Amino acid sequence: MKKVIPLILACISALTVSSIAQPLQIQLIRQATVKITMHQQHLLIDPVLADEGTEPPIFFSNERKNPTIGLPFHRDSVLKNVDAILLTHYHPDHFDMAAEKYVPKDMLIFCQPGDDAKLKEKGFTHTQVIDSTMTWQGISFHRYLSSHYPGANGEPPFGISSSWYLQSGTDAVFITGDAILDDRLKASLAATRPPIVIANSGECHFTRENPVLAPGITMTLTTGELKAITQLLPATTVVAVHMDAINHCSLTKAELRQYVAKEKLQKRIRVPNEGEVLRGIPGNK
Repeated sequence: MKKVIPLILACISALTVSSIAQPLQIQLIRQATVKITMHQQHLLIDPVLADEGTEPPIFFSNERKNPTIGLPFHRDSVLKNVDAILLTHYHPDHFDMAAEKYVPKDMLIFCQPGDDAKLKEKGFTHTQVIDSTMTWQGISFHRYLSSHYPGANGEPPFGISSSWYLQSGTDAVFITGDAILDDRLKASLAATRPPIVIANSGECHFTRENPVLAPGITMTLTTGELKAITQLLPATTVVAVHMDAINHCSLTKAELRQYVAKEKLQKRIRVPNEGEVLRGIPGNK
């Protein structure tokens, strides 16, 4: 009996530890691919899984093949233990051909209206459209319409763009998706007042004349817009992603870090490296 009691106590201790909810964790994989751990669930955002230089460049920019940098570890590790995917929008720099190939076809994928049809065409069988709000595994999802560029109306070839607010208890995070800081994004940020904003930056734009969008018009957040978010939300930490990996994104992590230092925003704007894990971000316990 003396030998059995310690064993029983050890089992009880293990069960107690495993039942304690993990704190919010954010890991940048690459580009806008981010793994979020919330309420003991592992969510993968916008998987881009291709090897460096194996997919075509985004049109109307330069001829560099995508992604322009490699993954920090093998794609199998990216997909390991993932409970669901959140696809902010179905563009090739957010769900690439490698993702279409390697993501299990029965993986649960949350998406905006219209993208489910595209996913089903690629053979995915477990899609969940979020029009406005829904709750899954103790996590509430809220979708907000956003603008990929000034005057965006959701028409092709860009289609609609969405921002997302995820919340579970005191943990919460806002994901801008591909958006500019216009009235739409300002209103959704004001409505949610998130402690953390994962911001798609990169100052992506076209450099060549084209029938889609004039050269130089940015399609993701600029340095000035990131600063403006910190002014709109004084208690919020911004985690900047969507840099260095896609050919039409001009702002680099190094340049953004220089800007952050110049503006003395080191405590407000985080610029993680690929593979880096962020825990205990101010605003979330």
